[in-house]
Amino acid sequence: MTSEDVERILAELTAIQDAPALDALSLRRARSLVGHADNDVRWQALIAVGNWIWTDPEPVWEVVLEHGESEDEDMRTGVATVLLEHLLEHHFDAYFPRVRERIEAGAPLMKETLGMCGRFGLSQDRWAELCRMSGQAWKLDLGS
Repeated sequence: MTSEDVERILAELTAIQDAPALDALSLRRARSLVGHADNDVRWQALIAVGNWIWTDPEPVWEVVLEHGESEDEDMRTGVATVLLEHLLEHHFDAYFPRVRERIEAGAPLMKETLGMCGRFGLSQDRWAELCRMSGQAWKLDLGS
């Protein structure tokens, strides 16, 4: 892939992010680029997918499931900080039980991904639950 190809894809993702309306075709295109080898493309694709957190969170959750247990730490970091922490910020009751279920089923990489999330609008009780589930209860002492 040439640098021109990457620039074209990045421009396409910027257009998706800036679009006044979110449509299924744009979501499919952004999702298809989350696994891209180029980190800039990957992160911009995650940002584009994140646009659906408020209006259609289920496809965002599907991306979290698909990539939140990646062996690639950069991918997990992107999933945590761009998607999962904001998904939980806005839809905690719907999605935290699903995260817990994955971790309790034996998904240590999902546990690590959860541990990379920030507090972002979570109540103290929800933040404490997230910290305990991610094995990072020490964060509670920081007042984060």
